[in-house]
Amino acid sequence: MSIREKEVLNMQLVLIPILSRAWKKTYSELSDLLKKYDVLSYIDVCYEAYNSTGNQGIIDDLQDYIDMQVGNVG
Repeated sequence: MSIREKEVLNMQLVLIPILSRAWKKTYSELSDLLKKYDVLSYIDVCYEAYNSTGNQGIIDDLQDYIDMQVGNVG
């Protein structure tokens, strides 16, 4: 596993409890949502940009990403 892959994985793991609280989802519900909309791959794509974005900015961007796919977090 490359250094970048480890850093992306760390970011994904850090975001899970943050997203769970922000979206008021259990970990199981969040896991289903992340799988359905391939959110973890999107985090990988946005990794560099997310490094200079605060948690709320990341939460908002992920919400927009899901909404663009006609999803609904709430």
